[in-house]
Amino acid sequence: MNPVKAYNHLFSPLGGENADNYRTPGQISFLRSKFMSLNDPELSNTDAPYVFIGVPFDEGNVGKPGCEDGPREFRVASLDYFPFWFEFNVDLHGTVIDCGDVSMPRVSPEVARQRIYDAVLNALKAGKTPILCGGDRSISISATKALSDYLGEGKKMGYMHLGAHLDMADSWAGERNVSTCTMARITELKNLDMRNTAHIGARNSFNPKDHVDLAKQRGLRFHPMHEVLERGVDSVIDEAVSSVWENTDGQYLSFNFNVLDSSAAPGVTATEPGGLESREIMRVASRISKEKRVSVFDVSELCPMFDVSGSTSRTAVCVVLRIMAEIAKLKGETLDESLRRQGWKY
Repeated sequence: MNPVKAYNHLFSPLGGENADNYRTPGQISFLRSKFMSLNDPELSNTDAPYVFIGVPFDEGNVGKPGCEDGPREFRVASLDYFPFWFEFNVDLHGTVIDCGDVSMPRVSPEVARQRIYDAVLNALKAGKTPILCGGDRSISISATKALSDYLGEGKKMGYMHLGAHLDMADSWAGERNVSTCTMARITELKNLDMRNTAHIGARNSFNPKDHVDLAKQRGLRFHPMHEVLERGVDSVIDEAVSSVWENTDGQYLSFNFNVLDSSAAPGVTATEPGGLESREIMRVASRISKEKRVSVFDVSELCPMFDVSGSTSRTAVCVVLRIMAEIAKLKGETLDESLRRQGWKY
């Protein structure tokens, strides 16, 4: 342990003349992390393994508007958490750098998509794991292409999506890069084998027959919600994780939090009843963590204007942080148990 490192962030706020307020840190960044540009040559020299990238892109959305506010609310929700996770005895302070938001020109979706691609590719080249927060589901098209190109044709990529909709429209009202077409575009990538691809949580009638037909034609292994209920979440996630992580060189993990029941996630662009409960998504997070590696995370379709007390954004933050924390534990990055606040008397 570095003897000169300060650990005040692990403990509750002080009172008296040294009072602080951990809930209001000034500039709002993800988990109170420092800001740094993705173009900064020093980024690759930092110790933080993760970078947070906001992607306020709403031009591919076919549901309720408002997911461009997702990155802001995700950052705000992260302020409700300390970086210390007692369940794992790890400290996430300093493990992530906030690289700000990708600039989104509304007049040119093509330029916006290129900027998303460049942001993810720059983060990967810097040796970091990008954590993206959208923005609509279509941000995954550019981001997954970036991981695919970064790995190259000689490498194998795995892809997992959790959400209520298959998003397997070959086109939607003449458009091919909107949210409903996301999985259709991703499953066209050359180094993504369908045996290394999984979708969990599809349900209800916003999965038109042509989406289901294309998924089956391409050999996509999708686990509908009725299968999760019949087999149990542990059995399904075990199979899906094995498919995505086994013998692959990089893994893309995508969350649309409408995978949760609408009662647990009201703040998304397209709520769906009959989904996972909060405790179940935490079990999913734990199983993914046991692989000890994720190349890219994304969270899409958060819609703060329809949320209730920020509950959906907070759940999304909690899931991502739990994965980060359990991976840190499994890598042996735990705290010294003897560490105490200065002046500890008990």
